[in-house]
Amino acid sequence: MERGTLRSGERFAARNYSYYSSVEELLSHHQRLLAQEPAVSTRVTRIAGLSVGTLFQTTVRFRFDSSVIRPTLRRIFFDLFREHTLGGESGFEVVVTFNAVLSHSVGPSFSLFYGHDHRASNVAGAAHELKFGETTIVRSLADVDSIPTDFDQAALLRSHQRAFESSGVSIHSFVNIVYLVYRYVDIRTSEARRSANLDQGTSLGASR
Repeated sequence: MERGTLRSGERFAARNYSYYSSVEELLSHHQRLLAQEPAVSTRVTRIAGLSVGTLFQTTVRFRFDSSVIRPTLRRIFFDLFREHTLGGESGFEVVVTFNAVLSHSVGPSFSLFYGHDHRASNVAGAAHELKFGETTIVRSLADVDSIPTDFDQAALLRSHQRAFESSGVSIHSFVNIVYLVYRYVDIRTSEARRSANLDQGTSLGASR
């Protein structure tokens, strides 16, 4: 999906660059981002071309100061493993990004920048300015502990100080930690595996 018009009539770019005279005013217009309860949503996209399959994207958003990140991720992945049968080297890909408040160099002006990038050209799904570290592969519940969950605001500000260097803005603070969880299912591979399992079941039944 390219950055463009939403069903609500808003535009991604416009929503990213709404200006406010103070951080307090900005946050008062985005109260949902400050909710104590994590926000979880799943998006399913059919992919056709050289391969035919389905891409599942689960987005999990936490307040930056949330104390329930680790147990929530464990619960979410427990449910994901129940929904998806993994085989071989397959697994879930986890990308970490943030929602951040930007401070503008001209006058006291602030805006919210979303770390979830909807541009079709962005394979990672996270804005490169706010993406954190490398992609984590989760093949078992034990791998959930490898997902980064502890972040120091000051250290992040230092590591991202050049993220918007050419835009006349800088990161003032981080509002949310956002986890993008991807799972690609190849329809042909799944159908072949399902057919093989059915054939095996038929053979076992006939031999009895």
